[in-house]
Amino acid sequence: MSATPTKHLIIAGVTRAGTTSLYNYLSEHSRIQRSTIKETRFFLDTDELKRMHRYEEGIDAYQSFFPNCPIDTVRLEATPDYLYCPVAAERIARSLPRARVVFILREPIDRLISWRRYAIQNGLLSPDTTLAKYIKLQAGAQDPNEHPPQHLRALTEGRYSRFLQPWLDAFDPSQLQVINYRDLLSDPARVVRDICQGVGIDPGCYDGYYFGVFNESRPVRWPRVQSAYRRLIWRVKPFVHDRPAARGVLRKLRRSTDTLMGRRGQAGPSPNDPGDLLSDNDRRWLEDYYRDEPKALANMLGLSKWTW
Repeated sequence: MSATPTKHLIIAGVTRAGTTSLYNYLSEHSRIQRSTIKETRFFLDTDELKRMHRYEEGIDAYQSFFPNCPIDTVRLEATPDYLYCPVAAERIARSLPRARVVFILREPIDRLISWRRYAIQNGLLSPDTTLAKYIKLQAGAQDPNEHPPQHLRALTEGRYSRFLQPWLDAFDPSQLQVINYRDLLSDPARVVRDICQGVGIDPGCYDGYYFGVFNESRPVRWPRVQSAYRRLIWRVKPFVHDRPAARGVLRKLRRSTDTLMGRRGQAGPSPNDPGDLLSDNDRRWLEDYYRDEPKALANMLGLSKWTW
């Protein structure tokens, strides 16, 4: 597998931390071309998540996600599960030596709450699964030989420092950018400008740009239908990903369907869902579980302090 000199910008983590929003912001830049599928998942070493092309097919298969892309254009993709795959760090460093890799880290308890809502929204959890039940489902899975499904790994995957080291080993520090989700929320313009400067392009197009929010965890009318709908979208993607006109039609259909299925007051958690409430004991347990994470991140990243 030969390396390519083309510039790549990869949002490699983490799930439920604004990666879709950041992907859409960056896609607006004229010097950035987004992948035809946001999550290519190309460099993962598992088929747990659906994907269209695999690393074993060669780097040309990866570049097919960027059809007719000029050589001086930055190629953007966002697969937030890359962080949790050490092999992905090695593969990207080997295949895309000039890549810039971005991680967004969200306060772990808030992210856990978001994952519960998202899992219910997509029919992966029963709507009556409270946050306390959700935590117990994961805390009880201690067998290292077991590999629970993605939505039941949110607890352990909130210990980000345990997954960052392979990336620090594989890349020069100048190629990695770790963003606090809090900063993306409070000042997205500064975050986007920093990323643009990191890949050597002018961020001026974001002056006056409106930074909306994408892919929020929200209630849906029919969680099981939503789950089937997502599976259908993945079946269609291989046939339209390299056809801009067809992708445009699919995008409009998805927006209409999301509007229909995402009304508040129906099945699924609401913004003030009582299922998110924790007892004092459960909250203390979570706080203790993540207690060392800020210090560990600060030490790994050479910072004086990391705060959520």
